[in-house]
Amino acid sequence: MNDPESNKVKRFVPILVFHKVDPRFEWGVTRITPQKFESILHYLRDMEYTGISLAQAMDNEFDLPSKPIVITFDDSYASIFEHAAPLLRTYGFTATIFVITGYAGNKNLWDVNLGGLTFRHLSWEEVKALSKLGFEIGSHTVHHPDLTRIPCSLLERELIESKEQLENEIGKSVQMISFPFGRYNDSVIDACKSAGYRHGCGFWIRKKSDQPFVFERKAYYLFDGLWTLKVKLDHHWGNSIENMKLRIVNFCSHGTALVKPPKFEQYHD
Repeated sequence: MNDPESNKVKRFVPILVFHKVDPRFEWGVTRITPQKFESILHYLRDMEYTGISLAQAMDNEFDLPSKPIVITFDDSYASIFEHAAPLLRTYGFTATIFVITGYAGNKNLWDVNLGGLTFRHLSWEEVKALSKLGFEIGSHTVHHPDLTRIPCSLLERELIESKEQLENEIGKSVQMISFPFGRYNDSVIDACKSAGYRHGCGFWIRKKSDQPFVFERKAYYLFDGLWTLKVKLDHHWGNSIENMKLRIVNFCSHGTALVKPPKFEQYHD
């Protein structure tokens, strides 16, 4: 039986979220260079953090290390396979990767892509290879829509079909979902539970009753540095500033859903 108090303790495990780890330039803020990502891993190792998966973070029977850290990736860009995964393995860390199933192996045409720059998503072969290497795989839906703005019928399909396809591809149970744009509400949580997910990931908790289903994460962006990393890893007075920055970036990301609403052409009734 789950212990509510133990679940509260689990929320104190710092969870970082990255997007692109890519040497190419882009106008957005979700990219960091492989060199910067390596400096983060170097710091975490020097500070004696131990990488764990989200499944371990939520497991009340799992004996947490003294300094746990969970590393996650949203959007499943190919740069995870090309740049991030080799560095993670070199430094002894693991990660949880949230896959947009409808764009596997294709470019990120769902995004605004300032300047016309596009980035490829992980192919199914790369997803399966990462899973075999021990990286945890979760769902980031089929088309990356704002789940709070689509009809219930499409919400269910985004959740169920992405989960089923991932499980068919990697041959493992998929228990985690990351909400696109970090947006969720009570209806989304209920639909996720009905679809068989055990936990969801946002960027912050809307209200205490959303716990323990929703994990809060700290995003790391282009403008972040060592000091902000330290803030994200601890209960620091600077967290209020970090949360404000995150909310501003997240608010701006809503423009993607408005400018480029998802096309659900993968569904054929």
